[in-house]
Formats: sequence, C-alpha cells, structure tokens
Amino acid sequence: MNITPLGAIWLTVCINSFMPILGFFAAGRISPPLFALAGSALGFACFLPWAVKNNIFPVYFRRDLWPRLFAVGFFGSALPIAALVMALKYTTPANAAILGQVEAVYTIILSRLFLREKISLSQLLGTGLVLAGTMLIAFKERFTLRWTGDLIVLAVPLCYQVSHLFSKKLPKDLSHVFVASARTLFATLGILPVFALGFVMPVASFTPSFALLGIVLAWGLVLTALNNVLWYKAILNMDLSKATAIVLSYPVLTALLSAALGIEKIRAYQMIGLALALTGAYWVTLLVRAQDREAIPLSL
Repeated sequence: MNITPLGAIWLTVCINSFMPILGFFAAGRISPPLFALAGSALGFACFLPWAVKNNIFPVYFRRDLWPRLFAVGFFGSALPIAALVMALKYTTPANAAILGQVEAVYTIILSRLFLREKISLSQLLGTGLVLAGTMLIAFKERFTLRWTGDLIVLAVPLCYQVSHLFSKKLPKDLSHVFVASARTLFATLGILPVFALGFVMPVASFTPSFALLGIVLAWGLVLTALNNVLWYKAILNMDLSKATAIVLSYPVLTALLSAALGIEKIRAYQMIGLALALTGAYWVTLLVRAQDREAIPLSL
C-alpha cells in the first residue's frame, strides 16, 4: 500500500469513527464474545490467501514470536471489542468515542516507561487538549446508567495500549501486513476459551438478521482487516504516542454520525470536548510533520 504513515493514521481516524456506531448497533443483537470472534475471524480470512501463498504460518507460531503476537491480538482486538460492545448497551457512541481519549494518558505513561520515547512539552500540551473532553463526560455522566458503560469504556484503551507496546517490541523486519494479519489470527484464537463458559452462561447468543450480517461484514473487512493494515503502517514507522494522539480525534466524526443517524442529541459540553480533541490532534500532527522534515537529509 503506497501511503505515508501520516496518511495511514488519518485514514484510520476516518475508519475508527464508525467503530462506536457499529458497536452500538451490534449491542443487543449478538453476545460480545461472539461478535469479537466473528469480526476477528472474518478479518483473518482476508489475510488467509496471502498467508498461504507466502507460507507465513510457521512464522506466526515461531517460539520467539507467538507469545508477543498473542498479546497483540488478545489485547488489541479480542478483549477490547467484546468490552466495547458490552459498554454500548448502556452508553452512547459519542460518549464511548470521547471517553476513549483517555488512551492519551495511557500512551504517554507506557511509551515513556517501556519504549523510552521522548515526550516534548508541546506534545504534552496537545495531548492534554485531547484528554480534556474525557473529564467533561466522566463528570457529567457520573452515577447514571450511562456511567456503567462509561466505566467499561475507560478500560478499553488500556487494552489497546498493551497491544501496541507488544507490537512495537516485535522485530523490525516484520511487515505491517504480517503484524496486522497476526493480530486477527491471535484475536480469534484468544477469544475461543471464553466459550467454555457456555456451559454455565450464554456467551454465543445472537438474533439472525441481514442487519447483523452487514454489521459483522463491515467490522471484519473494514474495521478489522483494512484498519489493522493502516494502523501498523503508521505505528511501526512513527512514535506510538504521536500516532495515538492523532487517531484520538475520531470522536469528532463519531459524534456527527451519531447525531445524523438519530442515535443521540449532541450536547454543548460534548461539542467542547470534541473541539479540544481535534485541536490537540492537529497540534501533534504538526509535530510529526516537523519531525519528518528534520529526518530528510539536505542535498548539496
């Protein structure tokens, strides 16, 4: 895919904006673990011809790789997708998208502790703007029914960050397509043990419909397969903390889509949070562009 890392991350912003919307429509139609399994398995099916053609399966299960790849898939897709669909039974897509910005806090802390990435003052200020909307929503929704879903949503980005940390520790010679495919494979394998609980509680229930089929297809093909390729194209070629801060601007589009579809009415405090998020993400984008210009050698 002939695209720059910065271009890939902005395409990811557009795709991610649909994630809370589709998760909202899936909630109540299908159990969260089954939805996570279906989306991940369908995503891996997109990579299967490539994996077979290039004899990639021995690499997936290499002794020095598979534990890290398992962590990438389980924490990157299996667990957070199931948690998000569960949360959206209580809260709204806009709330889920805005609260997901707490990932900016997680990435700053984890990137500094484990990746030794340098965090500049400008980056902190930009990330602070992105994060501001989170506190607005959390304060406004406390002790309501939505708060139940909001609290679950706050845990989802931590799963993503754990997955991203493991992906950044993978060997540099692995392509972004390989990492994206491995994430879908190990997400599928990682969620399977949950279905052992089916002996004591329902974990594989769903209501068949063409609407649900469309949701699962869109999730597996676009939000999983395509989105993973774009995401790893970005984070394997730029700082994780900067990539995360940019992608966290997607709540702007989520709120607009949610309102246009009649799911919710966007309130003033949500709009303020969205404006702050977009400003902060654009600020960090400027930092990335400046960093890229400095990396280009001058010709004499």
